[in-house]
Amino acid sequence: MMELQQTLSSFWTGTLSWDFSMADYCTMKSGGRAAALVVATSGPELSGLIVRLEENSIRWRVIGRGSNILIPTEGYDGVLIILGGDFCAIAGDPVLSGDDGRQTIRVGAGCSAAKLVGWSVVHQLSGLEFMAGIPGSIGGAVFMNAGAWGSEIADVIEKVSFIDRRGRFHDVGREDIEFSYRRMRPGDQALEGAVVVGATFSLRPDSKRRIIERCRSHVAGRRRKQPLNVASAGSFFKNPPGDSAGRLIEAAGLKGLRKGQAMVSPKHVNFIVNTGRASADDIVELMREVQERVYRFSGVRLEPEVHLL
Repeated sequence: MMELQQTLSSFWTGTLSWDFSMADYCTMKSGGRAAALVVATSGPELSGLIVRLEENSIRWRVIGRGSNILIPTEGYDGVLIILGGDFCAIAGDPVLSGDDGRQTIRVGAGCSAAKLVGWSVVHQLSGLEFMAGIPGSIGGAVFMNAGAWGSEIADVIEKVSFIDRRGRFHDVGREDIEFSYRRMRPGDQALEGAVVVGATFSLRPDSKRRIIERCRSHVAGRRRKQPLNVASAGSFFKNPPGDSAGRLIEAAGLKGLRKGQAMVSPKHVNFIVNTGRASADDIVELMREVQERVYRFSGVRLEPEVHLL
C-alpha cells in the first residue's frame, strides 16, 4: 500500500481516496476495500492517468455507479476509477441525423441512465424508455449492452468512444462493434481492454406524453416484479440461450435460499439481495451454491451478470 501511495501521489493530483470501502459505493452495499479510488473528470485527464498506471504496472479498472460489480472481501489492490465531471455531460442540443427525423446526441460514460432518460423526455426523443428505473451509468450500460422489455442499448447506438490502454482516443461506428446479449466487443483488437468514455445515440422524435407513459409503465413493471426496497445488483445471472435464469432457479427450489445475510429474493429469484450486512463472501458463496444446484437440476451452468473484481 505504501508503495502504491507514493507512486500514485507522484503523478495524480485529482480527487483521490485511500483504502475506500466499496460497500459504501456498490448497490449491493457489500464488498471489500479498494486500495485507491480516484475520480477522473475529463478525457485528457483520464488518458494521462491510464498511461501512468500502465507505465508503473499498477492494476486499475474504471467502474460505473456500482450497480453491477462486487469487490471480494479481501479487497482490490489497485486503483478503481470513477468517471465524473465532463464524463457526466449530455453534449449540446440533438442533431438531425436523417430524413426520418431521427436525432443524435452524444453522452458521456459517467452520465446516469436516470439523467439521460429524463433528458430524453424533456427533448421529446424516444428509444431509451426501456432504461427507466435502471440505476447504472451509460458507460456500464454500453459495456454490458443493457436491455429490458425487449429492447437493448445496441438498438439506438450510432457510435462508441473509447480510450485504449495506451491513452489514445477512438470513435468507433456501430457497424464496427459486435453487440450480443449483455456484451459489447469492438472489432479492432487494439481496443481490447479499452474504456468506454462516451456514446452517440440515434433517437426518434415522439410526444412527451407517450414517452412518459412508456417510462412509467416500465418503472411500474419493475416495482411489481423486482425487490427494489433492498440492496441488490439487479439481475444477478445472465439468461441462458432459450431460457431464463429465474425460471431455472425457481424450478430448482432455491427461492429464499440464504448464505449468511445474502438471500435469493422471494420476489424475483434472479436477484441476490443483501438483507442486512451480507459480506462479499456471503454473496459469492450463495452465487456458487445457486450455480451448482441449478446445474445439478438442469445441466445448465448459470453465468453471473455481476462482475466480480
